[in-house]
Amino acid sequence: MSMINQLKDGKTKDFAKHCYETSSVERLRAAAEGKADQAEMEHWNLSEGQWEEAIATALADHEAKDSK
Repeated sequence: MSMINQLKDGKTKDFAKHCYETSSVERLRAAAEGKADQAEMEHWNLSEGQWEEAIATALADHEAKDSK
């Protein structure tokens, strides 16, 4: 989770960690390609930009782990 740990915003970092720990690469890719999930944004109190950053970061960390 090296990229996640570099996130400055606490809410974004917490959501990114949650996504990394609970979501598959396939689910994260689908989320990154689609629209921001309004329910998740409300639950985690995130803006659309924070949600997108968290998804992209969690996906990048998963892909970095899988390429090793």
